[in-house]
Amino acid sequence: MKILTTNWINILGVFIAMLLYSIIFNQLNNDLGYNIFQSIVGSLILICLYGMMFWGLFVVSLIVADLLLIVWDQKHLRQKLLIEWLIISSPAIYRLIKYQEWIFLVGIVAFFITQLLREKLIVKAMSI
Repeated sequence: MKILTTNWINILGVFIAMLLYSIIFNQLNNDLGYNIFQSIVGSLILICLYGMMFWGLFVVSLIVADLLLIVWDQKHLRQKLLIEWLIISSPAIYRLIKYQEWIFLVGIVAFFITQLLREKLIVKAMSI
C-alpha cells in the first residue's frame, strides 16, 4: 500500500502545472484585464471548483489503476506507469482534440512527467 501514497506527486504536479498555466494565460489575455490577484483567485476557482469532478475522478482513477496494475506486481514498472498514464489521460486527450482547450495538454504533459518521477518514488518505497 506504500505505492498508493506515491500518488501525491501526480496530484500536486498536475495541480501546480494547471494553476500556473491558468495564471499565465489570464495575465497574457489583454481582453480580460486582470491584475495578478484576480488571476490567482480566478485560476484557483477554475482548478478547484470548476474542476472538482475532474479531481475526484482523477484520484479514484489513480487508485484503481494502481490496484489493478502495480500494487501486486512491480515487474515492468515503467511500462505499467505509461499504460496508466495513457488510460487516465485519454478523456483529457479527447477533450483537448474536441474542444481545443489547451489546459488539458498542460495537464497531460504534467501527468506524464510526474508518472516518470513517480517511478523513482515507487522503487524507493518498495526498497524500504
